[in-house]
Amino acid sequence: MTELERLRERLGLAELPLEELERPFRHSSYVNEQRPGLESNERLEFLGDAVIELAVAEYLVKNYPKRSEGELTKIKSVVVSGSVLAEKARELHLDQCLLLGRGEEESGGRSNSKLLGNAFEALMGLIFAHFGYERASALVQQLLLPEILRVAEGRHRQDYKTLLQEWAQEQQQKPVYTLMSSEGEDHCKEFTVRVEVNGLWALGRGRSKKAAEQDAARRLYAQIVEQSSRP
Repeated sequence: MTELERLRERLGLAELPLEELERPFRHSSYVNEQRPGLESNERLEFLGDAVIELAVAEYLVKNYPKRSEGELTKIKSVVVSGSVLAEKARELHLDQCLLLGRGEEESGGRSNSKLLGNAFEALMGLIFAHFGYERASALVQQLLLPEILRVAEGRHRQDYKTLLQEWAQEQQQKPVYTLMSSEGEDHCKEFTVRVEVNGLWALGRGRSKKAAEQDAARRLYAQIVEQSSRP
C-alpha cells in the first residue's frame, strides 16, 4: 500500500481517486520538471487556507460564546499558524506524500515546515472542492481540535518568534532584533531587545538574550493581532 493509499484510508476518502489525491502534494518544483499542463498545489493551497480559517472561526464562535472578538482572533491566529499546520501535516505523514523537484528534494524540502503547512492547506482545499464545506470543515475541526483546546485553555507553549516570522514572510519582510542593553551582575543580568518589522516595533526583556527576543516577539505579535481584529 502506498502512502497516498494509507492517507486516503486514514481520512475516510475511499471515493476519491488517487490521481486526484495526488494534487495537493505537487510542489511547483516538481511540476516544472513534468509534462506541460500539470498544475501545482498552489491554487488548492489558496482555497484550503480560506476553508481552514473559516472552519476554525466557526468552531470558536459556536463553542466560546463568552470570549471577545480579540480573544477569538488570538486563538485562531495560533491554531492556523504555519507551524501548527506543519505539525499536523507530519502527524498525517504528508511529508511522505510530497512530490518535489530534484533540487527541492536534495535541499531538504520534505522536512520544510512551510511546504508541509502548504500541503495541509492544499489537502483541505481539495476536500472542499470535491465534497463541499460541511465535510471539509468537519475534518479541519477534528484535526485541529486538540490545538484549539490547548490554546483556548492556555496550555500551549507558543513560539512567538516563529509566529512573528511567519507573519513577516506574508508581508515579504523580516523581523530585525537589536540588543538594546544588558544590566546587572553576571548571575542575574536582564537583557532588553527591540524587534522591528514592517514599521512596527516592541521591546522585550528577559534573563537571557533569547528570552528577551521571545518577549519582544510576543509583545509585537500581540499588537499585530489587536490591529487585525479592529473593524
